[in-house]
Amino acid sequence: MNIHVTDRPFEGIVALRAGYAAARRRLFNPPGAAMIAAPAAPAEEMVTVRRRLPPQKLHFHDSHVFAYRRWQMAAANGPCTAYILMRCGQEGIPYELVVGPCRKRKVTHLRQMLMWEIKTKVKPTISYPELSKLFGGRDHTTALHGVRAHAERIGA
Repeated sequence: MNIHVTDRPFEGIVALRAGYAAARRRLFNPPGAAMIAAPAAPAEEMVTVRRRLPPQKLHFHDSHVFAYRRWQMAAANGPCTAYILMRCGQEGIPYELVVGPCRKRKVTHLRQMLMWEIKTKVKPTISYPELSKLFGGRDHTTALHGVRAHAERIGA
């Protein structure tokens, strides 16, 4: 395949578009097919500039899908996930932030408090690996640190 690069002077947008149309006809028409003549371009063509609009967010769709997924998790993981969902609603912090990678102090303190509450009140027999899986699949040492940090914070 030979590629030829030429430096042609810019003659205007009309000539540029005509050149592109000729190249498309050469490339996309099968061999032996009748060549279709390009329509004559107007003498002066107005150039329009289009700007891209930001993608639209579907808040309604997202909210009910997220609610259904939360309901599925609560049904699958039992009372611990249901407790986390209830407490997130009471505190006004979204469940996705609490189980996600957010490291803001308000979210991490709530996460540690929930770990402590589950370990001491809701289900004392839960292991640290199980507890850490409730909070987005974290390591068991993170759950251990969370329980100890909140216990130290409240002075227990």
